This record gives sequence, structure tokens and C-alpha cells, in this order.
Amino acid sequence: MEVTYKYEELPAERYIRLIRLLPGKSDEQIRLELFTAELDTAPAYEAISYCWGDANDQQGVICCGKTMQITRNLYTGLQCFRHHDEPRILWADAICINQSNDDEKGIQVSMMGDVYDLAARVLVWLGEASEEVAKKAFDLIRRLNDYIESQIVESELVINPLEAFLNVPRLQNLNQIFQSQSHMQALDNLFRRPWFYRLWVLQEVALATSVQVFYGAMSICLSEIVQAGYILSLRLEIQGIFQAASLVDAFYFIFSTYPKENNWIQEKALLRRLRDLTRQKLNISFIQILIVGRRFLATNPLDHIYAFLGHPAAKSRNQGLGTLKADYSLSIEEASQQLVKWLYEEEHRIEFLCNIAYPVASELEHLTSWLPILHRGQFHSSLDHHSWKADSSSSMTKQLVKAIFQDHMLHGDGVVFDSITACSEVSWQQTPQPQRNVVELCWKLQAGCTQITDIEERLMQFYWTLVGGIYTKGAAHLQRDFESYCRNKVSSQVCATMGLQEARTDSTASDGGDWAAFEFDVYQRMFERKFFVTKNGRCGLGPGALQVGDSCCVLLGCRMPLVLRPTATELHFKVVGSSYICGTMYGGIMKDINSVSDLIEITLV
Repeated sequence: MEVTYKYEELPAERYIRLIRLLPGKSDEQIRLELFTAELDTAPAYEAISYCWGDANDQQGVICCGKTMQITRNLYTGLQCFRHHDEPRILWADAICINQSNDDEKGIQVSMMGDVYDLAARVLVWLGEASEEVAKKAFDLIRRLNDYIESQIVESELVINPLEAFLNVPRLQNLNQIFQSQSHMQALDNLFRRPWFYRLWVLQEVALATSVQVFYGAMSICLSEIVQAGYILSLRLEIQGIFQAASLVDAFYFIFSTYPKENNWIQEKALLRRLRDLTRQKLNISFIQILIVGRRFLATNPLDHIYAFLGHPAAKSRNQGLGTLKADYSLSIEEASQQLVKWLYEEEHRIEFLCNIAYPVASELEHLTSWLPILHRGQFHSSLDHHSWKADSSSSMTKQLVKAIFQDHMLHGDGVVFDSITACSEVSWQQTPQPQRNVVELCWKLQAGCTQITDIEERLMQFYWTLVGGIYTKGAAHLQRDFESYCRNKVSSQVCATMGLQEARTDSTASDGGDWAAFEFDVYQRMFERKFFVTKNGRCGLGPGALQVGDSCCVLLGCRMPLVLRPTATELHFKVVGSSYICGTMYGGIMKDINSVSDLIEITLV
């Protein structure tokens, strides 16, 4: 009769279990031993990053002479990593952490950042694949990287890596890179592997010194894949061919924001320069890290809060507050409340409200609307930006933001300054192109409601709203690219109302502007959102759930204006979401506020 392996309790403090994977032939059953080590003095080991796979599809291994069940995907990974003639020291969460012990799991999860940071190397297991398919995918990745690297001017890369990358001449003949449909299909299959959408892998590889990605028996450096994903997502001539956009978000907001210098990003000059530029411009907060994590998948909803506890942003600068701890005994709502209270105590700000955006109104009825929903996938880009300061007032001395969390309510001080009188439909949802010209529809909506008579002022407010106040290519390019878009994509009748003449061409930049770049930014900002106009003639961009009659509010401690839905109780509101509203993002509403006493108490429910 087989005896099932039983975990022994780990010593207190920083102890982990490590796997000694015993040598064997490819067709032999996996045999391993578990031993305990103090993390900071542990022998050299490699950490595995993988997807668990189907929990019901399991295979048995022999662990310390007893049986242990693991998922088939991990089993095949161990087969790939096993040496024929010597043991290999590894770490894998499903084996090294007692998954049935919530107390141990909470402690070990809090240490996982250090586990991957201190590993000699991280081994990524994408799953089984034929050698031919893997080779075609990797060959295409290397060709794409080699082409871009050969075209980038080194001096430009040092000054502005993003501009140097975007200035590489467009590929006129895609066949020179992609060669054949079978190569493209192989790469498409690779990017569809579940590993690329798994939440935990973000921290696992972000902290790694070296990362080797295994696809069947073939392997490649992670830096090659990430750079190729970056190219495929941001080069307009090949955008949308492959599902690689998640890698760009992961690179900017996760991989680039860990302070570790000697990691795998160093292997590519373009990635290294882009990381340095990101660090200069982006002071990422813990909530922004978690917001990016919404796009990725996890089995346990609590993982969307606890997966990044190894990030420096999760470590409090307030000595009396302490570090946020993983607690798998909590419900997701309890953990979310614990999180936002920790965030408030850390900064005495309520910026987490900037990342709330309900796509449909029905969700508002049953949820605590001011709690960020971190465990549900949301694929629109955030409108939040570090430069916003809607709650800033030059005439009001800096006040300590007072927020009270009580009985599923959040009480704060603010001002309700406007209400929504007209709005569009949700512009884009799951399709890459709108069914109608969104720009035309929004212009007509604004024209019917605005009080601004100066056409240049109207146009400026309009195109800044369409891109949510931030343009990827920079403010200097926005007007020209917008006008190029209108001349090439908008009807002559609507162009005439804008004071523009139609000039259709086959080129995306024939008139000095790049209409495709503008179209892409509008798509990014308006995805799952609505364009709206307020009672006082302001235009804005907000969540899909907003509707006529909703209120516009600035709340002290939140740098973005909020769209709120009035309830039956006076000054009690549901949070529909944050918004971009022209004329409010830099303190336009608060400029006449002299003290907190000029504000009203607003209750969010």
C-alpha cells in the first residue's frame, strides 16, 4: 500500500523547503527529496516558474520514498529539467509549500519575492511542444529582434530609447521577417501559452537574475521574448498580429520597477534603456502594480493582492505601519478593505479611487463601490497619471486628508461640481475596430452641448479628451496627428465643422501627421469607456457604467475627478469610476477653495 507524503512543520523565520530532483532517464518516474534550508544561507538552487495546469490532471512522484500528487504540467517540467547523471536543486511552489496549510502559505507567499530574487536562475516552463514548432517560434523572435537592433541608432538610444525605437523605418515587406505562415502560427501559439497570462509569473521573473524559457526541449532567454513582445505591440505596422500586449504592461509597470540592477533586462540594450527611462519618469505605487495585475489570471482571488508583496512599493515607509501581510483566511472583500486602509495609512491619500471603473451599471448595486476590484480582469488602460492633481488648490494650505472607513462606507471631504447631461455609447469593447466612427459621433455630441464658441478651443478640449489627457508621442504631435486623422478618416461634412479640409491618402503620415498613431491612442483610452458632456459644457472620458444624471466630484486625497451616482440618501453616492474631465485635472475646480471648511462631507457606499 502506497504511503502519502506528509509535510513536516517548517522552523520559524526564513526557512523554506528545497527539492533535490534525483537523476533519471526520460521514461522513469520522477523521484525527489525535500529538505529544509534557511533562505539566506541556502545552497545554490533554481526556481521554477510555471502554470499549475488542470488540478484534476495529476501524476504521482516519489518524494522521500512516499507518494505525492502534482499536476501533469509540473510533472512534464520536472522531466525536462531532470539531469541524467546528477541531482538538481530546485524550488517549485506546489511542492515546496504545504498548500493545505493557510498559515504556512501566508508566510511562504510573503517570502516568495526573496525566493526568486536569491535563486541562481529561474527556469520558465511553458509546457510541451514539438522541437519544430518551438524552433520556428524562437527563430522568428530572434529575426525580429535582430532587425530592430540593427536599425536603431545607438546615440539616439541613449538620449531617448522610445523615440529611437519608434523612429526605425517601417517594415515595407513583412515577409522579410515573418517568412511563412507556419512561423507566424508557431509564434502565435507560443504567446497563447497560459504562462503569459498567469499573475504570479510577474514577480517571479521580475526578481530573477537570469531567466531561461523552456518550450518543450528548446529554450531561449526571456529577454528575447519580452523585447519581441514589445516590438510586436508598439510598432504600428505589425500591431495586433500577435497577442503580446500583456508583456508591454508587465515590462513597464512590473519588470522595470524592481530596483534590482543585475537581472535579465541587462541582456538587451533596448530593454535596459527603456527600463532606465521608465524609472526616471514613473514613480509607481503599490496600487498601480495591483491594477496591472488585474489583466492576469490567478486561481485564488486573494493572489491579486498578495502576489506582489515582494515589490518595494509594498514595503511601508511608515515604520509604525509595518508591511502588508498575506492572510489567506480572509474573504476577498475583507482583504480589499485591509489593503485600502493600509494604503491610506501609508500615504494619507485615497488614490486607489483613481483605479475604479465599472464597465456596466448592474455591478454597482451589489458591491461596495469604492473598493477596487483587483481579481476581475479589466483590459482597458488606466486614465490615471502621476501628473494629475485635481484636488490641488493653490489658495488652500496643504491639509492632512481625513478619510473615515466605517461599515462599508468611506467618508471624505470634497465638492460636487457638475453633472453629466449627455454621453456616448461604450466606444470599443471586444472588437479592435468600432462599428462607427467614434470621433465623428463624439464631436457631434460635444457640438450639441458645448458653450464654447472658439473653434480652436473646442478642438483642443476635444482631442485632449479623446486621448485621456496623455498622448504617447507627446503633446507637440497631438494636434497634427489629430488633424491628419480627421482629414483621412472623418467625413468631409464633419471636417468642415472643424475647420479642416478632407485629404484622403494611403499614407499614414503624408500630411505631416500620423493618423494611425492618433487612432491607436484613442482606441487605448476609449476602450470600454464613454465620452460625455456635462451641464456646464465640460467634456470628459469615463467608465462604461456612467449615465446621464451622474455627478462629477473632486474628493480631497484623490488626484482624479470621480463620476458618482446619487443614492436615495443625501450626499451618499456609488462610485461609478474615475474620469478625465477637461479643465479639472490640474486643480481647476479647487482653485477657489480656501479651506477644508469650504468642502462638504461626501459618503461613498
